[in-house]
Amino acid sequence: MGGRGPRFAPGTEVLDPLQAQALVLEDGEGRRVVWLSVEVVNLPESFCADVRFAIAAATAASPDAVCINCSHTHSGPMTHHAGYATLAPAVPEVLTYLEILRNRMVSLAVQAMDTLRPVRVTWREGSSDIGINRRLPTDQGVTMGPNEQGAYHRQLWVLELAAAEGSARRAIVFSHGCHPVIVYGFAWQSISADWPGRARRSLSETLGEDVHCQFMQGLAGNIRPRILADLDQHRFRSSRPEDVDAVGQQIATDVLRTLDQPGQELTLNLGAAEHWFLARREPPAPIEHWRRLAESDNDRQREIGRYWVHRLSDGPPPCRAQPWPVGLIRLDDDHFVAHLPGEPVAEWIDVLRQALPDRRFAAWGYTQHSLGYLPTDALLPEGGYEVAGSSPYLSFGPAPFAPGLDQAVQTAFQSLLDRLS
Repeated sequence: MGGRGPRFAPGTEVLDPLQAQALVLEDGEGRRVVWLSVEVVNLPESFCADVRFAIAAATAASPDAVCINCSHTHSGPMTHHAGYATLAPAVPEVLTYLEILRNRMVSLAVQAMDTLRPVRVTWREGSSDIGINRRLPTDQGVTMGPNEQGAYHRQLWVLELAAAEGSARRAIVFSHGCHPVIVYGFAWQSISADWPGRARRSLSETLGEDVHCQFMQGLAGNIRPRILADLDQHRFRSSRPEDVDAVGQQIATDVLRTLDQPGQELTLNLGAAEHWFLARREPPAPIEHWRRLAESDNDRQREIGRYWVHRLSDGPPPCRAQPWPVGLIRLDDDHFVAHLPGEPVAEWIDVLRQALPDRRFAAWGYTQHSLGYLPTDALLPEGGYEVAGSSPYLSFGPAPFAPGLDQAVQTAFQSLLDRLS
């Protein structure tokens, strides 16, 4: 099971099946973009690169125009073992699963391309309130608790594709940023798509089974489901099965309400580009710190201690910086999708607005591959799990990022906008 760091527990049941979906857009000049959504916690870089190039070859799309988005359900398989700070070997069954998943994703994209038909494309922006910031300031620092005043990007982006003539078929793509972490609170070893899967099923039940309903995860790095927030006790309560249905049905209702609003019909002028920036890290703690952790009674602490003792003594050195890819997809001259890998926090929306002035855009996280949390500069001195607590659990850690992230991201997206303009 994935979504719980370097802990190793087998799954024992399937509460609801995981799903991958694909959508292909083509404009009047024959340019294409391919969007894949996969209900897993994350995917490794090498896997995504392989899948994207295979899809590009099979669909005649640019690799930059093939976008893979993970829903980030914490109740799926451990699909990125190499990303964790652990000396334990990868489970063979998961490696087999990834090979099967790769082939199915490529086939899925080809099937989507083979069913292209003329459509009207309508862009809509609504809002949803299913989430709440999980970084709670206290006298002891930032802890994991509900923060009503914390940043939360409430935008609910919906793209509707309706058959131009002669058919009632249509597709709905929607995006919002909130962690799918309800199921593992009451069913630790159960496979589930969590609330995004329930939302997708609810939409299909209302709109009809022939309507393609596809979710793309947004800026969810520091956002948890609001339904779990106990604001009086300043904590998140334990989850229950009915919470999954409630959150999924709530955002499905928000999508339907957004579909009833007037939208902007687009004439597609597709383009896509990717760029990299360097996310620099602070120096790591000395090896003595990790040796103490390696003797801990806590299994997670002991595992990461052993791992970083190995890296600092005999293995490859810790990362001084992470090359972090970002991407921009143009739908027309004024409407874009901005995407980042890893787990970007909600505060990134303000940086993206500065980088993409006077443009309408949807913001996706968890795309292409997993790199861990991406905080903004303002969060670095606050500390907390997204800044410092999670870094030692990742093989590209162990230290927090250094300042300079905001300007690096803004410059990267401005460069992408210039290229696509």
